[in-house]
Amino acid sequence: MKRILFLLIIIFLFSSVGVAYAHQPRLIYSKQGYINIRNPEVSQAFYDELKGQVRDYYITSDKDFELYINLLVPEEVNRNGRYSAKVFLLESGDKESEIAFIDGLPYDWQEFYETFGRDYYLKGPEFTKQVSAGEYKIEVFSTDNQGKYVLAVGKKEAFDVQSVLNVYWQIPLLKISFFKTSALQFFLTPFGIAGIAFIGVLFILWAFIRYLVSAIKETIRRYEAKTILLTSAGMRVKDDIIKLLQKPTYDITVAFITTAAKPLEDVSSVKKDWDIMREIGFNVEEVDIEGKTESQLVKLIGLKDIIFVGGGNTFYLLKAMRVCNFEKVIRKLLKQGKVYIGASAGSIVAGRTIKTASWESGDENIVDIRNFKGLNLVPFDIFVHYQPEDAEIIKKHIKSARKRKRGLKILTDEQALLVQAKETMLIGQGQETIV
Repeated sequence: MKRILFLLIIIFLFSSVGVAYAHQPRLIYSKQGYINIRNPEVSQAFYDELKGQVRDYYITSDKDFELYINLLVPEEVNRNGRYSAKVFLLESGDKESEIAFIDGLPYDWQEFYETFGRDYYLKGPEFTKQVSAGEYKIEVFSTDNQGKYVLAVGKKEAFDVQSVLNVYWQIPLLKISFFKTSALQFFLTPFGIAGIAFIGVLFILWAFIRYLVSAIKETIRRYEAKTILLTSAGMRVKDDIIKLLQKPTYDITVAFITTAAKPLEDVSSVKKDWDIMREIGFNVEEVDIEGKTESQLVKLIGLKDIIFVGGGNTFYLLKAMRVCNFEKVIRKLLKQGKVYIGASAGSIVAGRTIKTASWESGDENIVDIRNFKGLNLVPFDIFVHYQPEDAEIIKKHIKSARKRKRGLKILTDEQALLVQAKETMLIGQGQETIV
């Protein structure tokens, strides 16, 4: 991950700044004593401030290298500063041999705009020399040994992961404490722009990953083992229900959820489904899920073979389901081989949404539900009790024929949809209705 982060930032950065004078920043102005310079051929900028005495820098190299030195001052805060440096070869017995004197006093310091950090400097003398392996000391000083300056060493522009990440706290700190400017200027530097762009890329990548994970989960849901029978008129398709059973009817236990019928005055259709189940020989128990907790719901329906969700007011039913986390519970039960059977409202809530219940021929939203998302047990919406005159209602609400075909299943009272794993089959009388 670090390598990916590093490569993305560097690619953007150097495509933005071209041949920028890109030194790795080293903030030493608050440190005392001497400074060790590692990797002297790598381009580095030491931001320092003399406070009454010289600053010594030490380089130790076990191989020959090119020694490059450049002195600069920040124009805004130290326009009149002039600095010099001496370079010594350290020999045995604490002997020092001066090999260079970089005199900044007579030098014509030129204004220099550094595009990498977007800062103005006065650029002083430079020194370049191929030197032998050994230990060297660079002594930086001025006439009064006061003020801010920059010692640049090395010519190879090389940024590793750590140095790139360090820039994001070093440059804002430099802006505030060294250049006495706003840290907001950092966001106009190539690194700042790269950082903003990278955060944007990460956000897009995060959103894409979330979408991908969601899509994978949805695919898994569709393909996982499950048996769902969605009917328009409940036990009117009893013969097809009996064919699904893998044991005698008298061994089948049913949780008959009647919650949707509670707001209805006429519950004859629900009573009819109940009577047919008893006639067939099912062991039926009436269950009202309204006001139940998730744990209570599990106790009521967890050991049943069939969870039959009867008809009634779809909105009333869905609200009760959300309170007791019915979706979570039923998904676990379906994985265990339980069968979900829906009748009318019980079928509609199993779809992606319950929008069809709000259409002209649907239910009254007596509980003021605003979110019409269903249980999403199947990847489509369901329209129940279909009559030929309902075709125009459907077309009114779903104007695209392609969307109607792919996203809506239409059931007459003599039909049902059997969903097993990834397969969906229309059973009952008549052909599939497509409007």
